[in-house]
Amino acid sequence: MKAFLDTHAAVFLWEGRGELFGTASRELLERGLLHLSPLVRLELGYLREVGKLKVEPEQILGTLTGDYGVTVTADPLDRLIPLAMPLAWTRDPFDRLLVATALLHEAPLITRDARIQEHFAGAVW
Repeated sequence: MKAFLDTHAAVFLWEGRGELFGTASRELLERGLLHLSPLVRLELGYLREVGKLKVEPEQILGTLTGDYGVTVTADPLDRLIPLAMPLAWTRDPFDRLLVATALLHEAPLITRDARIQEHFAGAVW
């Protein structure tokens, strides 16, 4: 089963902090085909710029790709934006686009974000 990682889930996986994941998300991590929206790269860069991450996004993405087989999709924005526009329950553009990516692929999104869990049926933690 294909599953997408929210940005914080990607960081937790990279850090080797499996204990932070819920039972359902651990099951997807173990048996799913893991993917990242290309927007995760952008959000990781933003987190680096504001000092919340100490490493470059490419280091995290390289490890996730090499060690966990995570694939970064190449979804065009013109396919994501129409899916993201109606997601008025959040003002966070990253959340909108990450959920839109999961919607586009009809796949779950591994996230502990309570707001996403409340509004997106495909959220798993």
